[in-house]
Amino acid sequence: MSFNKINIKAAVAECVAMAFFVYLGCGSAALNDPNQRISSISGTGTDEIIDGNGANIARPSWVQLVALQFGLSITVLAYATAHISGGQINCAITFALVLAKELSVVQGIANFAAQMVGSVLGASLLLGVTENDKEVNFGTDFTNSLGANTLNPRFAWGNAFLAELLMTALLTWVVFETAVNKKGVAGNCAPIAIGLAVFVAHVVNIPITGCSINPTRSFGPAVVASLNGADDLWDDHWIFWVAPLMGSALAAIARGIYISKENEKDGNDEEEKVDLVEGDVEEEE
Repeated sequence: MSFNKINIKAAVAECVAMAFFVYLGCGSAALNDPNQRISSISGTGTDEIIDGNGANIARPSWVQLVALQFGLSITVLAYATAHISGGQINCAITFALVLAKELSVVQGIANFAAQMVGSVLGASLLLGVTENDKEVNFGTDFTNSLGANTLNPRFAWGNAFLAELLMTALLTWVVFETAVNKKGVAGNCAPIAIGLAVFVAHVVNIPITGCSINPTRSFGPAVVASLNGADDLWDDHWIFWVAPLMGSALAAIARGIYISKENEKDGNDEEEKVDLVEGDVEEEE
């Protein structure tokens, strides 16, 4: 491993972007009360709404609010960092790019480490904003976990695993087709398409897992909230690593590697054309 091949500037960009992503996305979940809704059982107003199985039911407007915030956040941050690091802000995407040989293994590891640090930093900043006096029976973090991902008891782990795998595969596919594929039509609008993919994935997955599709996003809030006294955040945490990484790998193998090879081929063809043109010019001289 050659450390002189690591782009430190790119790694720092990933760290900063991940910190903001966790703060903005998880902050929207933590600071907006999801419990101001009507009961699904009696139709009466309650402080906390549960179904017959004792599980919380999120109001659609709250789900859409949080989903939109995550989508807009990734769009803004991808635009801010695309020219520096590629705007990955997700170790599942980083992993897929490494598999497709669009990113070196060394740089991938550096970006991953930076994303992990950024996730913890972002969660720590969110804790600083939401933390209250322990003696006051009121908290500003309505999730009580800094928006950490957990498995809704209405669903089995298999439901959650498949949901996370599918939506991460969707996101990774969109990244390859819009940001990596040289034949794609998105161009500088790629972050918008990627942000919309994050949005639609969250609309589906928030009621199941809170929506991860990003292991590094899940890690920071779980660590900081656990250290702050939150319980049971690690019981199903493995899902938020294994499923997204499998989903991104499947997308990389099914489509990403082919796109990478096509990009390389097109690049070689362009170089040959340039050589031929330059050769003609030299002959004319």
